Amino acid sequence: MKRLTNGTAYFVLLIFLGLISHGSPAEARIVLGPDGSQYQRGQSSHEFLLEGGLAEPWGDQKDELHLVSEDPMANVRGLGQSTGYEFGFRIRQYLGDYFAVSPAFHYIRMGEATGVTDYQGSQDLAYSVRSSTYKYGLDFQVFTGGPRASFRPFLTGGIALAHNVYRDELQYKGVYKTSINAPAYSGGVGFKMKNIELVGEYTYNRFDSTNLPPNDGSRTYNWDYLVVRVAFSFGR
Repeated sequence: MKRLTNGTAYFVLLIFLGLISHGSPAEARIVLGPDGSQYQRGQSSHEFLLEGGLAEPWGDQKDELHLVSEDPMANVRGLGQSTGYEFGFRIRQYLGDYFAVSPAFHYIRMGEATGVTDYQGSQDLAYSVRSSTYKYGLDFQVFTGGPRASFRPFLTGGIALAHNVYRDELQYKGVYKTSINAPAYSGGVGFKMKNIELVGEYTYNRFDSTNLPPNDGSRTYNWDYLVVRVAFSFGR
């Protein structure tokens, strides 16, 4: 798979800025009050969200780590990662009452695998293996319910540039670190309750690399993951 360059990432960010700049002003509406008609300012067409939650690894990240294995059925790409976390933010631009687009950034870090192992005659050397992802995405949401409803289910999906980072460390042997850029795709369902949101989202994150274990040539890696996040929105 062809790796994405820094120039590609800058181009994606420019698209994000362009989408943000096309926000439409809030409209006023007339409502009937006790003393007659009154003007009420409409909702803003955009909002800012802070997000965080739990990240559950799937695929090769979740499979058992085999530093030394003679089992032909073992997944040599397994990293032994456990439940981690995600945090990030987005700017959501409403293009109508029921549809929105939102540039977003998230950092995802899985729970690292640690332990001790024998290495080239040296016994009981401590090791750690860790995976993380910087995700630069463009998401789309489709809402149900009225724009002023207190509870609004919605569907979400999007595409992103995933900067995947692998890091391992072996006692006395130093640190090895590498990264791979790849496209990623996500989809999920959420619930908006005023300025609080709850979202479950699955991300398809797969790529080819020659720099990750088992270091025997190019292989395809599956770094899919599931996130359950809470978000707090501001400005609408």
